[in-house]
Amino acid sequence: MALNIDMSDPKTQKTVAIFMIPVVLLALFYNFMIKPKIGIIEKKKVEITTLNQKLNRMRSTLQSPGKLNAEKEMLQNKFTELEEFLPGEENVALLLDQLSEIERRTKVYLVEFKATESIEGANKPYRANKYRITIEAGYHQFAEFMSDIMALPRILSFSDLRISTNTEALMGEEMNEGLADQPRNLSIECSLTSYVFKMTGKEEL
Repeated sequence: MALNIDMSDPKTQKTVAIFMIPVVLLALFYNFMIKPKIGIIEKKKVEITTLNQKLNRMRSTLQSPGKLNAEKEMLQNKFTELEEFLPGEENVALLLDQLSEIERRTKVYLVEFKATESIEGANKPYRANKYRITIEAGYHQFAEFMSDIMALPRILSFSDLRISTNTEALMGEEMNEGLADQPRNLSIECSLTSYVFKMTGKEEL
């Protein structure tokens, strides 16, 4: 028996929109947020390795102190620039401050933030720290929240997104502290990963 769907029916259009919007958002997020960040990570890994190789060569060659100091200063400046993307250590307090500021600016509600695991690959120059976060927001607020986090001056990525309807908010059983532009009709769970540079057998400057 053929399924008769009346696309002119507003209820049908609303149902289709509810299912399609998250799919479109996730597809756009992966292509425009995750894929570019993966490329940045690989590029920065190569740059860090190259800098360490140059530093070792510099130490092994006989050059004047002035020339050595100039090259060392250049490498240190470059390393400081790269460290903005891959910091030498995790600063959870700073990360929470940044998330709180973005939460306020994008008008979402950060319900939960907890550390889950730290992954340290033997042959990789970085450590991945994973956090599980839960927020309540509308579609547009959630998209803006992700965009602002990805714009922070360090490498972060999202994964394992789970979007569900916040039934309590829709039924009016939960107090809405905001106005019309601060909805809480979606509950979004996801993993946020921050990357920290790891000195692998290299002497510090």
